Amino acid sequence: MTMADMANLADKRRGAFRLENADSDLVPPLHVLRATRQAVGVDRYNSYLPLHGLPELRKAIAHRYHADHSLSYDPECEVVVTSGAGEAMLSSLLAFVNPGDRVLLTNPTYSGMAQRVRLADGVQSFTNLVEKNGWHLDLNHLEAAAKGCKVFFIMSPSMPTGAIFTLEETKVIAELAEKNDAVVVFNASIDKIVFDGAKVTNPATLPGMRDRTVTIGSVSKNYNMMGWRVGWAAGPADLVRPIENVHIFNGIMPSGITQAGATAALEGPQGWVKDAIREYQRRRDVLLASLREIKKIKATKPEGGYYFLANIRKLGVKSPAFCVGLLKETKVATTPMVAWGSDNFGYDHVRFIFTNEPVNRLEEAGRLVKQFVSRHYIR
Repeated sequence: MTMADMANLADKRRGAFRLENADSDLVPPLHVLRATRQAVGVDRYNSYLPLHGLPELRKAIAHRYHADHSLSYDPECEVVVTSGAGEAMLSSLLAFVNPGDRVLLTNPTYSGMAQRVRLADGVQSFTNLVEKNGWHLDLNHLEAAAKGCKVFFIMSPSMPTGAIFTLEETKVIAELAEKNDAVVVFNASIDKIVFDGAKVTNPATLPGMRDRTVTIGSVSKNYNMMGWRVGWAAGPADLVRPIENVHIFNGIMPSGITQAGATAALEGPQGWVKDAIREYQRRRDVLLASLREIKKIKATKPEGGYYFLANIRKLGVKSPAFCVGLLKETKVATTPMVAWGSDNFGYDHVRFIFTNEPVNRLEEAGRLVKQFVSRHYIR
């Protein structure tokens, strides 16, 4: 029972509570919508060229990294625009991974990262995140898992846990990347969505790491622009060039129309992003409070992202059966975490997303989950 399977089932349930879908019901501001609409029918936005992205968008991406992280990238040769972060990730792996090369991943991780390693014919090497420590890295295990890895493929805030790796954790990742002469492919596609004053440390900002780090970004979650399908890879020219070469024969290019909207989002005022984060934090807290009233379910508070995990081991049911039963009885759609990491991970864990429903519906969804658990699993 995959994420897509649950979404298909939820689509058939009118009025379903969409806690499985990593979307947002918050709409981008008018200047983003206007820029997208005004590009329709304009010849320069109805073109394949340039294949590595419109120059104004590449400049906007470079500007954003300099403003937000003090990272300098040449938009001419150190940024390539892709068809979403997913394409940027796969193009990066295809550029750097040969058949049999080991790739470091966290366990759990985004299933789209784990499975793309397989698509690139790489070998997954998992390092555990520790649930009792808020899903942070097991630094004692990390070095052994990293040994011999050609690529470190990591994400912060981590998906699906919402953990943000600390500066100390990121420094250890950087040290081991240098020790193993590995490229770090850093999935930063949700690095603006942070709560309680937390901050994401991009590995590229650490001494000596700019030259071995590729940062993956997008406007999807950070800017509530999932349907625009605009992402990118940024890094040193000698790493970005092979990604660009793969990209040309993989994703080709995202729509010129949506590139116009993405440019407006990155160049324009950023206050609306902070407003969205405040609303997400409010929703997170409401849903967490509801679930923490349920005996035998343990939900871990996320430091960032759109989601958190709930451990249902004490209920005595596996996550696929729990999620399907919950949806059928209550219309609350969630995701079983099977294979979100190693193939044996996820049977005890369910993901809840809090960005796609308003507070009143999250409160109702929490109440329905509590009733469902009480009916079937608590005596």
